[in-house]
Amino acid sequence: MNSPLVIGIAGGSGSGKTHLAHEIAQAVGEENVLVISMDQYFWTNDDPTADSREINFDHPQHLDFQLLVKHIRLLREGKNIFAPGYDFLHNTRVWATEPTQPKQVIIVEGLFVLSQPILSSLDIACFLDVAADERLLGRILRDTRERGATTEEVINRYQRFVRPSYEIFVHPTRQNADMVVDFTFRRTLFSNMLTHMLKDFLAKAISAEDLISSMRGHRSMAGVARTDSYMPVTNDIEILAKVYPEMVTPIDPRRNHLSSPAYDEYRDLSTVQEPALAI
Repeated sequence: MNSPLVIGIAGGSGSGKTHLAHEIAQAVGEENVLVISMDQYFWTNDDPTADSREINFDHPQHLDFQLLVKHIRLLREGKNIFAPGYDFLHNTRVWATEPTQPKQVIIVEGLFVLSQPILSSLDIACFLDVAADERLLGRILRDTRERGATTEEVINRYQRFVRPSYEIFVHPTRQNADMVVDFTFRRTLFSNMLTHMLKDFLAKAISAEDLISSMRGHRSMAGVARTDSYMPVTNDIEILAKVYPEMVTPIDPRRNHLSSPAYDEYRDLSTVQEPALAI
């Protein structure tokens, strides 16, 4: 098998990333498409006394990015992996007993997949732009059905963790996307478009190079405006997690990363060059 085509799908919590990935896999053929969720790569919480209600799962420090990147690389090389899972009821990582085999198309979906170090592993990067109220509704439906949460708990978590983390870590990665999709009103259109493109790719009607080129041909940098989010400090999500610790929320995360009390830590990180502030 030739090297798989790797597609990244990012967006806020409740935007429909997981549903879209599996919808495409079912339409194209699950024998051809492997879906990897970033949520599979949460670390086990080693503190047995920790209250899961106080854990910000929308903060990148809880994720094993290096293992995810390694697994994508192995799949590209045609090798099997033992993909982990995560038990949200017990806050523990669950290891697979059966290997996961590579397929011709790999979809990696998750909050931070358009950040480094994952971004470099992607052939095509998509961002689902969904209105905040729609994302909150999606989160309520998912967590009440699948994770045993009450509506009040979901709203509380959204206000404390989900919304600020989205502004700091997720929304700015739109600038790294090959395609930003209005997924509030264009869900069916984008799903059908991507499905047909992948069917053409699998049928060899279009090469991987031409498919990637066609997606990136429409790419344009949004620029930095006073009303726009942008990636503060660095594009590396692991370093960004150190700059903004789990319990630190900047005064205005859309605009000024210097508002974080943790910014002094960044000055000691020699791996990143300090950017100039936008005017």
